[in-house]
Amino acid sequence: MRRRSLLWVLPSSLLASRARADRKTLHLACYYDHALGAQAVHLFAEKVMEASSGAIEVSVEVAPPTMPFEMIRKASALANYCAPMYARFAPVFGLSAVPMLAVTFDEADALHGIARPYYGADLARHGQILLATHPWRPAALWSTFRIRSSIDLKGAEFSLGDPSYSDQAATWAEPFVRLGVRRASPSTAELMLSNGYRGNLVFAQQFAAFTEIFFTVQLSFLTVSKAVFDALSDAERQVLVAAGRETERTLWKRIREFVARDQQEIAARGVVVAADPPGDLGEALRQAAEPEIQRWVDSLGTDGASILTDYRRTIGRRY
Repeated sequence: MRRRSLLWVLPSSLLASRARADRKTLHLACYYDHALGAQAVHLFAEKVMEASSGAIEVSVEVAPPTMPFEMIRKASALANYCAPMYARFAPVFGLSAVPMLAVTFDEADALHGIARPYYGADLARHGQILLATHPWRPAALWSTFRIRSSIDLKGAEFSLGDPSYSDQAATWAEPFVRLGVRRASPSTAELMLSNGYRGNLVFAQQFAAFTEIFFTVQLSFLTVSKAVFDALSDAERQVLVAAGRETERTLWKRIREFVARDQQEIAARGVVVAADPPGDLGEALRQAAEPEIQRWVDSLGTDGASILTDYRRTIGRRY
């Protein structure tokens, strides 16, 4: 009986070893290791493993955020990175960092749907295939006082909060300057534009109020090298495409939940939270950001004008 039992056990053990030996491993480098980026790459890795029944493993590693764009596809099979960081290589990548263009998640989603084919076309020229996008938390405004209208910004000391890799970040203060703020250091600022919700504990101690102005919703791209993709079988390619599509769908849904939860957490720390811009603040910021919007359109030329026209027609807004 003992010998018969071993005969049954050994084949399954051998099959498991063979499955591990035959497993294909693809390396995914995460070039910007923020919380949402980490969630994105690990979610994608899980979905690939599940869809391939264990035949494809995605190995995730954190890579230097300063990797030159032209080296990304040579450094790893798969990559995840902040798209606006590489706007100098393809201006369309900076679209999600243009201020006050999309001021709700529905608008950001509409803009993404229009721009996605343009993203894919430029990535193809750089030897990459777009598998998924995922949004960051929108940039918001912290203040030492409660904001009731755009008039309250005049004369207030303003600073950009945390650092950003966006090429456009240097211009993010301009719409506020046009509304009358004075530039200041982060340590003395009465107003702070935060690119997301990093530093909540510190900001909640420094500021009394928080206003969700939806200044920008930057995107990260998850891509695969075209050379690697073309070397895969049809079935393996389908696994990557399907996993990317499901990852993107999940993260665009999840970001709304994150923002609502974060607003609740900020309020629980004693900060007055405005989930929408009060008074004329949103409208004033949209008008003040128009030069940055037009600068981006001009940088892209005909395609930029087409994206902006299609987008504004879709959301029913002239500016």
